Amino acid sequence: MENEVQRIVMPDYSIGFQCIAGKCRHSCCIGWEIDIDDETYEYYKTVKGPLGEKLKACICPPSEEEPLPHFIMAENERCPFLNSKNLCELILGLGEESLSEICTEHPRFYKDYSEHMEMGYGLCCEEAARMLLSHSEPVRLIGLSETDDVRSKIFSYLQDRTKPLDARIADIFEYLEAPRTALPKTPAHYSHWGDFLGSLERLDPAWNIELRRLRSTALSQEDRFAFENYMEKEGRAFEYENIVWYLIYRHLGESPFHDEAALCVEFAVLNMRLLRYIGACKFKGTGAFTKEDQVELARMFSSEIEYSDENIDLIYDHIFDLHESI
Repeated sequence: MENEVQRIVMPDYSIGFQCIAGKCRHSCCIGWEIDIDDETYEYYKTVKGPLGEKLKACICPPSEEEPLPHFIMAENERCPFLNSKNLCELILGLGEESLSEICTEHPRFYKDYSEHMEMGYGLCCEEAARMLLSHSEPVRLIGLSETDDVRSKIFSYLQDRTKPLDARIADIFEYLEAPRTALPKTPAHYSHWGDFLGSLERLDPAWNIELRRLRSTALSQEDRFAFENYMEKEGRAFEYENIVWYLIYRHLGESPFHDEAALCVEFAVLNMRLLRYIGACKFKGTGAFTKEDQVELARMFSSEIEYSDENIDLIYDHIFDLHESI
């Protein structure tokens, strides 16, 4: 008997996602090591002509130290097949089907559940971030029937727009009977997290500028209220709800215990509040905080934190340490 095709579940805002290619300000073909799966590697060996010669010259073959073949990055850590217009020479010369699996799938992520598979798009991609942060209605999952599990209850609290977001978050923690020790409240708490994140592995020097805002900008309660009022008047308050939703969707596993769910929620809310505080700092300095400012901030956060398992583990460990210190 043939295996059934696994049902794919995905958030409604991501329907119709398309790579914006040369229009992207932060190409995923720059700054990331690009591995090549075995099947594609064997295919690349058969390509003839100038493109075939370039493939031979620009691929590091597998070795004991590095078992996966990968492209040898060019100047400024650019993929050697990314042309001056930020378009892929392999797609132009061989078609999209010629790409390695990592190139085809990025920025998608998958989570395998017992009865279905969940898919989403990582915020390290600016277009994925733009789609999430432009979706003003509560996010819904396409292909998933209504459930009564812990995650669905968390989402129902989170998306109850009859209440302010922070009140909804309080409801979630009460439902989970969980502590909120790690969540920043005062400028000193935000400065602490700025110092901590600054101690982690970093990719982009621009992230240092944002962390400096956390460390050195002491926003008053009036400053934060002014920013929240600005976002409300702009019709953009939902952006922070969506960030929390995304982080829980991506990082919470199937059928979690309450303590596991509570830790993931604390991680999600912590990072949302840090991003919100940085946004408020930018607003205080310039009097504006555009949608594209938010997209770039979310993209940078995702690249620096979400795409480093080590950084995520260290943040979770630090949350535990803060719990133990009380």
